[in-house]
Amino acid sequence: MNMKKAPDLSEALLMRGKKPVQSLDHSGLAVLPVSEIAMVLTLDQLRPNPDNPRTSRNPKYEDIKASIRSRGLDSIPKVTRDPDGEDVYIFSDGGNTRYQILCELWQETGENRFHRIHTIFKPWPGRLQCVIGHLAENEVRGDLAYIEKALGVHKARGIWEEQLNRSVSLREFSELLNSEGYPIHASSISRMEDTLKFLYPYLPDLLKSGMSRAQVMPLLALRSAAEKTWLQHCIVVEASKTFDDVFKAACLTFNSPDVYSLEMFRDELIGALLHALPHPSLNYDRWLIELDPKEQQRRELYGDPLPPPLRSAPAPEAPPAESSGPIPTRLPPQPDGAVPVTGLRAVTLTGQATKPEPAHENPSVSRTPSLPSGMDMQHLSEGDATRFYPRTESQPDLYDGPAVISGETGHTADLSGMNLFSALGESADEKPIRVSSVAFAATGLEPVSDIWHIPALQDDIEHLQDMAYRLAFELAEAMGDKSGIQEDKHPSAAGYTASPGSIDAFVLFLSGMAGNASNIPFNMFAFCLNFFGSTAKNDTPVLADEHVVKMMRLIRVLRRLRELQREVAKGGSDDI
Repeated sequence: MNMKKAPDLSEALLMRGKKPVQSLDHSGLAVLPVSEIAMVLTLDQLRPNPDNPRTSRNPKYEDIKASIRSRGLDSIPKVTRDPDGEDVYIFSDGGNTRYQILCELWQETGENRFHRIHTIFKPWPGRLQCVIGHLAENEVRGDLAYIEKALGVHKARGIWEEQLNRSVSLREFSELLNSEGYPIHASSISRMEDTLKFLYPYLPDLLKSGMSRAQVMPLLALRSAAEKTWLQHCIVVEASKTFDDVFKAACLTFNSPDVYSLEMFRDELIGALLHALPHPSLNYDRWLIELDPKEQQRRELYGDPLPPPLRSAPAPEAPPAESSGPIPTRLPPQPDGAVPVTGLRAVTLTGQATKPEPAHENPSVSRTPSLPSGMDMQHLSEGDATRFYPRTESQPDLYDGPAVISGETGHTADLSGMNLFSALGESADEKPIRVSSVAFAATGLEPVSDIWHIPALQDDIEHLQDMAYRLAFELAEAMGDKSGIQEDKHPSAAGYTASPGSIDAFVLFLSGMAGNASNIPFNMFAFCLNFFGSTAKNDTPVLADEHVVKMMRLIRVLRRLRELQREVAKGGSDDI
């Protein structure tokens, strides 16, 4: 008995002249396969993917067309179908260029081999997975332009946000792409978003011409540095245009690969910036420095340039004057050669002049300067005695090191170039250096080595606001309420303000220093104890010495900041 063999579904689908077989459900609607399966489809049943990230012609289009004309398709494209879309199949993981070539060959030759093609059907993965699949497939070949890749990634992010009905962070989106087989870092996604936001609206033709990532990154860095410098100086001088308008005008001039070069674009941008923001300190050379990528990298690594070293002003020389009082003399050194304990031993007022005896050279004792010609010991005034015979003192080191020089060293005009070893008495030929008395506070977020001096490179509103915020934050942190201070970079702000709802007395005091009024009273007596302590046994101030120094530094910074802000309000300049 002959039994009819059941037809194989795969063979039936691959037979010429057959259409893909679809099962029907109880309602008569077609049910798509639930797993990958081979199909033979015609060009009429296929359509390009509407979310295809490629928008320009494939640079290898002619080579691919010649290969398909002679050999046919070497690789089988994957297709899918949107259940809620049209009754056509679209490419899920690349294949749009090959479909376009097949359509051209079918019109040119009329050969059936170009009209019916072998495909692999896969169940509908969703729009997001289709976009990622196209990106991954083009990434393997490496022929997708950077702007097309950026547009594809941006579209994929938009689709996912639409599905989740919320915004998606860059890190979260990067993790999704990595899990879907398209590894890309969040920082790279951020650069793509900046390209679409700042460059693509003004340079579409230039970017679509095939501008690479290596060419886009310097342009983004140039714009970022220019905008940062603009924002630092536009609060002083009123600009005739906005920065976006200036940058847009420069971009429109170079929206063609035939006229664009980074150097020419930078020069054009600097010229436009000089015209729109006539700040006295921003000339062409200054803009070149601010926009130099090497300078920006150096500042990121090492910070802003250090201010020049401080030089002590020379002591004013008073003319010799006769005095009717006691004649100051210098007592001879101790007979046993011991180091004097206080400065009173080095310079003492007596009623009788005594010629100093020669002393043994001791590195820990400063050398006695010689008197000018024509002046003797008996005609020295008290001021001259202090000037020519300064009060000095040598303190023994606690760790068996060289003795430490202290007291009134005098002759401070030549302190530049001194090193620490001269202050410790390593060389008797060098004069001691004067060390800052608040050097112990040079720690923390805002080190303080001088209460009053403000370096010239930091003498502007933005830097002073940053300094004030760091100082206030450290002081609040020392009092146990670091969350009570938050940053405030408004042009007229002090750089910081009290956090909403803060009731800490010290934070309210800092807020009052910043000019923010508060109706919440606090105990002034308890507050003063934070600085001075009380007479109780074993009582100490709450604030350490270094924080007291930083409080005084904060007062100085705020005074200077308010001075600059008043000048801005009057139409002056903060570049002083």
